Amino acid sequence: MYRTIHLTLSTHPSPISPSAIDYACRAALYFDAKLTVTSPRLRVRTPNQVLAVGVFEGMAADFERDAAAKSAELEQSVRETAAALGCDVAIVPVTAEWPSSPSAMTWRGRASDLCILGLPQAGIEARLDVEDWIFGVGRPCLLYPHERQDALRLDSVLISWDFSKFAARAVCEALPILKTAHTVRVLTVRGEKSMPMEDAKTPILDLLAAHEVKADFVEVDLGAQSVARIVLDQARHIDADLIVMGAYGHSRLKEFVLGGATKEILNTTHIPLLVSH
Repeated sequence: MYRTIHLTLSTHPSPISPSAIDYACRAALYFDAKLTVTSPRLRVRTPNQVLAVGVFEGMAADFERDAAAKSAELEQSVRETAAALGCDVAIVPVTAEWPSSPSAMTWRGRASDLCILGLPQAGIEARLDVEDWIFGVGRPCLLYPHERQDALRLDSVLISWDFSKFAARAVCEALPILKTAHTVRVLTVRGEKSMPMEDAKTPILDLLAAHEVKADFVEVDLGAQSVARIVLDQARHIDADLIVMGAYGHSRLKEFVLGGATKEILNTTHIPLLVSH
């Protein structure tokens, strides 16, 4: 069971949406968990060149002032949403240099059972922030698309299953959700990668059954489609509230250069994702 949930209030380049804040508060209530919210206070990194310091000093002050105002606005949104729902929440302000890698912040989520992040639908910098959390936090990440407006629902879940260690970890980390879902479908896509077992169905369904999770199983040949497109189509077919999947089975560099299922799903999904790396 999830007892501690972590939410990060991203302010730049894409502020987290009010619906993502609402989703996190409702998730904390759903699992009777404490919600800890990290609120970054951005400070512009001082350039080394003396000339640059003079040129950018005013710009840095404006940036920091705007970021502080946005942080205060988001914190107030958290307080109001939590109070309206009766959610137990703790807001922790932290100073963070900008520009810097979000990996410097991910350790704050490592003492949580689940990390919830807003998922921007556009912007390379914002997407890299999310990727840094997936690679760096070591905990399951539930990604909520910014443009989605729906309140928390976890009735229908699709599992993308390819026998990888990342998918195995994601399934086990999603068990608190799977146990309460009314519909669970396991999807295996054949033809994209080799699998160690011919029978992909029995072992995963046996694992889920051992945890009292009833699921059906679908196997689809890749054909001319992409894995991501098949996953998203199957998710829509069962009106999934969540997709559970392993993330970045290839190296990060290979995913960046050549693309991959994770990257395509992150770029196109309108359905929340629970991912693990």
